[in-house]
Amino acid sequence: MVGLVFHFFVQRLARAVFGLYFRCFTRGRGNLPREGGVIIAPTHRSNLDAPMVGASAGRPLRYFAKSGLFRGPITTWLMVVMGAFPVRRDTIDRSTLKAALSVLEAGQPLVVFPEGERKSGPRIHPLLDGVAWLAAKSQSPVVPVAIGGTEQAMGIGVRFPRPRTVRLVWGEPLAPPEADEQGRLRRADLARHSEDLREVLQKMLDAVQQELGNPVWDPDGPE
Repeated sequence: MVGLVFHFFVQRLARAVFGLYFRCFTRGRGNLPREGGVIIAPTHRSNLDAPMVGASAGRPLRYFAKSGLFRGPITTWLMVVMGAFPVRRDTIDRSTLKAALSVLEAGQPLVVFPEGERKSGPRIHPLLDGVAWLAAKSQSPVVPVAIGGTEQAMGIGVRFPRPRTVRLVWGEPLAPPEADEQGRLRRADLARHSEDLREVLQKMLDAVQQELGNPVWDPDGPE
C-alpha cells in the first residue's frame, strides 16, 4: 500500500515537473488499456524516456533496468518501488524473461524498449524479437509509444537535461503473434511482428519529429 501511494505521488510530481520544464505533452494515452497485461514499446533516445513514459501513463508500470542502477539499499528500494527489476545490459537471460512473463501474466503493464539500448537519430533501427516473443507467450497486446524531443533535451553524452519541448504519442495496440496448432512460435511470425512494430514506430516518430521541427528519417539519405 505504501508503495502504491509513493508511486502515485512520484508519478504526479514527475508529470508536473516534466510539463513545466520540457513543456511535455501527451497524446493518445487512452490507447493504453486500463487493466490487464500489456507491453509498452517506446522509442529510446534518452535516459529521460523511461521516467517520462511512467509519468505519462495512468497506471503503475514495470520496467527492465540495467543491473548497475541497483546499488545500495536506498537506490534499490526506490527502483523496486517504481516497478523496475534488474537486467544485464549485454543480455536478457532466461530468468529475466521468466520474470517479465510473470509480470504480464499477473495483469501488469511492462515497458520494453524494442530497439534495446539507446539509439541516436530519427531512424528506428531493426528491433529485437524480445517484444514479439513476450507478446506471443503471454498473448498480451503491444502499445507503441513515440517520444520526440528527448534526444534534443538529453541525448547520449549529455549529463544535464536541457529545456527542450517533448511530445509523447501513444499508438493503438498491436495484437500479439499467435502460436501454431502445436503451440509453437514460428520465427517468421515473430520477425513479421517486429517489422510491423518497427514500421508503426517509424511513422509515429516521423510525425512527432515533424511536429516539433526536429529531423525526420530519410530512407534515401545516409545511414
